[in-house]
Amino acid sequence: MGGANNICSDKTGTLTKNQMTWTQIWIGGDHEIPDPDGKNNFDTSSFGVSNEKTMTFLAQAVACNTIGTVLDAQATEKAMLKFIERCGVDYHHQRQKYLPKEMLRFQFDSSRKRMSTVLELEDDE
Repeated sequence: MGGANNICSDKTGTLTKNQMTWTQIWIGGDHEIPDPDGKNNFDTSSFGVSNEKTMTFLAQAVACNTIGTVLDAQATEKAMLKFIERCGVDYHHQRQKYLPKEMLRFQFDSSRKRMSTVLELEDDE
């Protein structure tokens, strides 16, 4: 092992920092997220989200298809919630606005590889 440069590495940082981070997003094309580990908010147009409706839809999708918070979520959910927080979105507010007390939700299932929530949006959204 005296000549080894890397013993163990990965792209997400999960092994080294015990956390995941969004580094790319696909919105009509593949876009790199600038400074993915940074703490400050950033301009979403710098990585392809220049349309306000697109950002609203992305915020709704993340907020309503996650159940944890930035403090107590699993690694994947935490990465998604941190991302929309850095975009200036209050996911708690999104959940209060769009999730009724009785909703149709399909929890994450490893065979489906996704979670789904059915929302009823207002006419102008």
